Amino acid sequence: MLARTLIENCGSAFSRVIVTLDFLWFCQKCDRTPLSLVRYYDSISPAGQVRLLKTLARNPLLDIPCFFGLDEGATRVVEESLQENLYSKDQVVFLQDEPCPGLFVIKSGRVKLYRSSPDGDEHIVRLLGSGSCFECAPLFDGGPNPVSAQAMEDSVLYFLPSRAFRAILASSPEVTSRFVSVLASRLRVLLRQVEDMSLRPVNARLARLLLDMSERKADGADGSSEAKLNQQHLACMIGCTRQMVNASLGKLARNGFIRKEGRRVVVIRPEELRRIADHSD
Repeated sequence: MLARTLIENCGSAFSRVIVTLDFLWFCQKCDRTPLSLVRYYDSISPAGQVRLLKTLARNPLLDIPCFFGLDEGATRVVEESLQENLYSKDQVVFLQDEPCPGLFVIKSGRVKLYRSSPDGDEHIVRLLGSGSCFECAPLFDGGPNPVSAQAMEDSVLYFLPSRAFRAILASSPEVTSRFVSVLASRLRVLLRQVEDMSLRPVNARLARLLLDMSERKADGADGSSEAKLNQQHLACMIGCTRQMVNASLGKLARNGFIRKEGRRVVVIRPEELRRIADHSD
């Protein structure tokens, strides 16, 4: 079996445990069962098996789904160029309108992408967690950063310089296709945000945001989930004041649709949030 092959190729007992855990983690990451991954391993050439074993050996590439399956040359470019940097809470990663230095991938922690007005008003475009990449659009059009990025907690980020990223795109049409899909998906999200800002009242925008967050991370026990953001974050995401968010949260809580626990919001009745989010009057 592939797992046994991995274990046999490790030195210490500690490494064997780590590799076994990484094998199971990797199966989840690439949406394969252990059996299907073993069958895939058995079906490819010996050279392909070697490349796969190297990839499974807890290479940082595992944290960049768009780069899985690179050929040997492209893999070498990433391994030689990839940097790992620690950012403390509230530390700025890069600023809006500055030249784009390259691609960032979150190994651990959380990062917010936001735009700022000349008056200092902030709109949060996206919140990102482990495994997410940003900000790849300028790497395709050569423009400046469309947003600023800031660590929301102590975070570890992988960084791939723009020159290395473009070299990989030039040699791997498959990777280019994957990133085009990522950009297309994000465009759809932004179009929905524009629709919400233009056509929906604050309570509907807030309900949709809480619903989206609850669907991304349910706690599993009773279908409810928690949104671990303060009211200012929520206001910056839906384009209103903190006072308006506070009033809308209070109404949702009084109706029994959510529960407020200090700075946390627990979604209790997602079907009611969905009804409010779909109501644009």
